[in-house]
Amino acid sequence: MLAEPRWSCTIPSLHDDTPLDVRIYHPWILHKRDGGGGGGGGEMWWTRRRGVVVAHPYAALGGSYDDGVVGVVVEEFLAAGWVVGTFNFRGAHAAKGRTSWSGKPELVDYHSFAAFFIHYISYLRPNPPPDPSPVPQTVATDEPAPVVVLAGYSYGSLIARNLPPLPSLLQPLAAPTPGSAAHEILLTARKLAAQDNREFGDSARDAERRGLTGREHTLSVKMGGEETSPEMRRRSRDTRSSFDAGAGRSDVRSRLRSLSHGHHHHHHRRAKDVANPQPPPTAVETDPGIQLPEIGYLLISPLTPPTATLLAPALARPFWSRSGDADADADAQLKTHATLAVYGAQDAFAGTTKMREWVVRMQRESCARGGFVGVEVGGAGHFWRERGVERALRGALRAWEGRVGGVGGRGGRV
Repeated sequence: MLAEPRWSCTIPSLHDDTPLDVRIYHPWILHKRDGGGGGGGGEMWWTRRRGVVVAHPYAALGGSYDDGVVGVVVEEFLAAGWVVGTFNFRGAHAAKGRTSWSGKPELVDYHSFAAFFIHYISYLRPNPPPDPSPVPQTVATDEPAPVVVLAGYSYGSLIARNLPPLPSLLQPLAAPTPGSAAHEILLTARKLAAQDNREFGDSARDAERRGLTGREHTLSVKMGGEETSPEMRRRSRDTRSSFDAGAGRSDVRSRLRSLSHGHHHHHHRRAKDVANPQPPPTAVETDPGIQLPEIGYLLISPLTPPTATLLAPALARPFWSRSGDADADADAQLKTHATLAVYGAQDAFAGTTKMREWVVRMQRESCARGGFVGVEVGGAGHFWRERGVERALRGALRAWEGRVGGVGGRGGRV
């Protein structure tokens, strides 16, 4: 049985305000205290703040954050001392909205939760000073940089692979308009972290007074509603709806004009623009209370064409782009950040030969610290149900976690 989440709530999608169901799990060591005035587990986690976001398979085929393979990732990273976040794409299980035909809204759903999670991780203070503020206003110069892994299984890995670079991920929350989805996301991250920080402080004082040791129980907390007034949120939504309606009409006219003139190449160019709408900002503008994390990527059972194209055509691009191709930078984020790709040798949704060629090329071209790691599991299919393959998957996760997690954790146990 998976542990109860520390937080279960909703945040709005930056795409269209659709409420997204999200969960945050705390490792038990985060709440462990010793009786001698030390920070205990909180101090250990603070030496290397670590968090991982995990996205689930295709919602239209039953995928949700309750998926079994997602649960394996949650279990392994929790046991290794990571804070873990999961979320439902629109239309998953009983979530609001419906699965899109393009993949673009889901890409922004992941973007929304990743930005929220990075802010939440940065605000956490499990080893508080004597009189901590609920949420830090500035980052201390000696604070360690967090490590955040952006992960996904199956369809979730396809979306994770298309996420924008870190500056673009964080930019919407830098100076959000009051009442906007970005503002609501930022307020929720601050509120949850502030409550955690107050409890960390209370726990530390209680432990010092009573000399408590060992593991302490933490309650699962469920939240609902919004942080800003309904009137402000309504005005923000109305403004956005008017803007989106105008943009939609313009987009329809553009598409009709393109089709009427037979400009197929123009449509293909627009699809690529959807996946990479604009270059990232040259400077990262962020809340002064957060610290930029080190980013890693975890892809489990990555999808390849034609499956990837069918499920998310707006994100379609050559998966096996080679140096010199127009899309040679399609995997730039994976090459410049520590990445693990785990796939089964019997995966019916990916060509094993092509996967092997891709892994070899990515390992050769990676310039990231920790590099690109590809793990093929013999006998494993796409759903990881064959005998013995789950153990191999867990072993690959543990070994890689020990490499990217830095201080603490289980140190690469295989």
